Amino acid sequence: MDLNELKLKSNGARKDVYYDYNDSAEFRWLNKPVQDSLNIFNGYNIDNVTLVGVGNIYLSAKQSQSMILCLETNTDIENVTPRPRSILNFKLNHLDLSKYNRIATEVYFESVGFENFYVHFTFNDDELNTNAYSIEPNKWVKVVWECPHMLRSDIEKFTIFPFLMGCPDEALPNIKMYVKYVKAEMVDADYDLGWKLDKRIAYSHLGYLPQFKKEAITNYIEDDYFYLVNLETGKKTKLQIKEKEYYLGKYYILDFSSVNEIGTYKIEIDSRETNEFRIDYTCFDSSIWKSLNFLRQLRCGEYVKGVHSACHLNCKTVHPENKSMVPNFGGWHDAGDVSQFLIPTAEIASSLLDLAKTVKNDVFLYERLLEESKVGLDWLLRTRFKDGYRAMAVLYRIHRHNLVDQTNNQIYENLAERGSFENFLASGALAKGALHFSNIDKNYSEFLKRCAIEDFDFALDQYKNNIYTVRWGKPIECVVVGSMLTAARSLYDITNNQKYIDISLEYLDNIINCQEIEKEVKGYFYEDLEHQYILSYEHRGHEQSPIQGLVDLYSILDDSYTTQKRKIKKSLELYRDYIIKTSVYSAPYDVIPAGVYNINKVNLAHFTHFGVEDSKVIASFEKQITKGVDLGDGDYLRIMPVAYSRRGFHATLLSKTKAVSMIAKLLNDNKLKNLVKNQIEWIIGKNPFSTSTMYGEGYNFHPLYVAFSRQFVGALPVGFKTLSDIDAPYWPGNDNAVFKEVWGHTTAKYLWVLADVL
Repeated sequence: MDLNELKLKSNGARKDVYYDYNDSAEFRWLNKPVQDSLNIFNGYNIDNVTLVGVGNIYLSAKQSQSMILCLETNTDIENVTPRPRSILNFKLNHLDLSKYNRIATEVYFESVGFENFYVHFTFNDDELNTNAYSIEPNKWVKVVWECPHMLRSDIEKFTIFPFLMGCPDEALPNIKMYVKYVKAEMVDADYDLGWKLDKRIAYSHLGYLPQFKKEAITNYIEDDYFYLVNLETGKKTKLQIKEKEYYLGKYYILDFSSVNEIGTYKIEIDSRETNEFRIDYTCFDSSIWKSLNFLRQLRCGEYVKGVHSACHLNCKTVHPENKSMVPNFGGWHDAGDVSQFLIPTAEIASSLLDLAKTVKNDVFLYERLLEESKVGLDWLLRTRFKDGYRAMAVLYRIHRHNLVDQTNNQIYENLAERGSFENFLASGALAKGALHFSNIDKNYSEFLKRCAIEDFDFALDQYKNNIYTVRWGKPIECVVVGSMLTAARSLYDITNNQKYIDISLEYLDNIINCQEIEKEVKGYFYEDLEHQYILSYEHRGHEQSPIQGLVDLYSILDDSYTTQKRKIKKSLELYRDYIIKTSVYSAPYDVIPAGVYNINKVNLAHFTHFGVEDSKVIASFEKQITKGVDLGDGDYLRIMPVAYSRRGFHATLLSKTKAVSMIAKLLNDNKLKNLVKNQIEWIIGKNPFSTSTMYGEGYNFHPLYVAFSRQFVGALPVGFKTLSDIDAPYWPGNDNAVFKEVWGHTTAKYLWVLADVL
């Protein structure tokens, strides 16, 4: 589907954007030749099957030509604590499945009103190798996943666990799940761990911008040349292959940077070829429209066709000091679950507004970006208490009936909090909204402006008085001050009030003094002025914040501030040099490395480990850190981030990319611009797995963890994770949180980068 057809058929992503399922990894998996198989559950003998929890199991022929297993249960679990479960356990008596590397099963959900069911399939309760799959009801669905890294020599049980996620108003609570079979299979497994490509070709599935570097890479060649084929003209350009040795090994570079003619292309090399891609100034645009499609389907509190009816209308946030409440439905659900958080909401709204500013000449896209941004802006307005308190974390947990029932205590479980970082983010987003809507809706714009000014003042007071939320803990100095400077810049844009420059200059050194300036590898930031902890993220990413604040302040200072501008520019150049110097270790993928680590400068308070004792986490971190590049003095450079529980790193990568893209734009640095573009290419194809990680975009995209919903076209996941202590990307075939979980926060960072790239 070409770009214009995509926009018109979806009415500007206001209704479903369609995709070609044949381009998906799942289609390829289902069509792989099976070399051998073992039937470990035949469907009609349930002697070894037990049910844990609610419901009942029996044999039925209703959805099959023969008798098969049926689980009947009830999803109406609102206000039932603890949450009921319906778990099917298949006893396998220490079965040895070492010979097999894939599991296949076929299930059918019989229901009324449901759009999706979320099911865990696992062996021996092994969470790391669980396949958490979303299944559309009222049709047979075949589920397969490869598990070459799972220990399979001693299998005690296989489990099918359909989660009871509540019953939305449009559905009937009683459901039936039929299981036809479970098989172990042997196939040629996908490559899923490391940096090697072998015969695969890594390239940008979206395409390439004219006038920029254009490369694909592989580890295998038969000839010393390749062809770039223009599929519109038939012209074949013969180009030499370059062999290069890097830190990651030897690669063959297919460089076609000399070709700038706009068109549709493919690469031919020996007997292999790529799918088609574009060389075009609009090559990234389809991913923007698909991202808007994802955000539309992530909305809360309104009917979304094919996803849910208006949801969570009775949910509220309560002020901790009195009985006042605000409704907290609306905005976007956070991820695969149906919770919400202020931080991602504010950043999504800001990214949409910044992108709108970039594409203002494209009226159709500009108006659609503003329309979607208003979803987040309205939530930020609705959920503030006008005294610095607001909804920070909204935990809906399940589908709910839209009734105000005083006996349902969970409706009122969300407690308002206050914190400087969150209020600075909200203020910045609202101020940007005020600017964009000033010529569209004057009253709305003025309301946004007033609230932005108030929220900035609340945030500044909270920063000065060290007030922060219980959930997220003490904020990171350079990050919160960066958010202060960014919000101040947006407020200066709409007020022209000198106070915002004065406040920014007052706290400028609180960012500058967090930067490493002495070591051989320097330019990165510490969390604190004392340089006790190196700034790093494991999951969510805000590493752009100090750089973003510096760039935003620099952009509003006139020539009378020569000393301050020189200081800011020096800091930005230090960070630029740090990025360029460290990125050589990830060539030829050119992924921006996670950063410098030192086991003595890791702040465990900012890493998720769910109650695991600190000593165990530190031991794990030390193994991971020392697998990086030894920089001396206990410092190591890792390409992939260090993490314990929450592994998946698109947001951490893209937050750094946003920092780099802002510097590249300000300094007009072409080397940095190419590096920024490479991060987009990494996410959508130019990676060791030659996979696009945006669902429904590019090729070889995996099903993602969506839990409450069907697959969303345009969704980006949390991202490539790591395995054990290995400093390499890991992208296994199973579907699970958090690495494959769809996430609005990732989409925000992706669009924020494109606001600079375009």
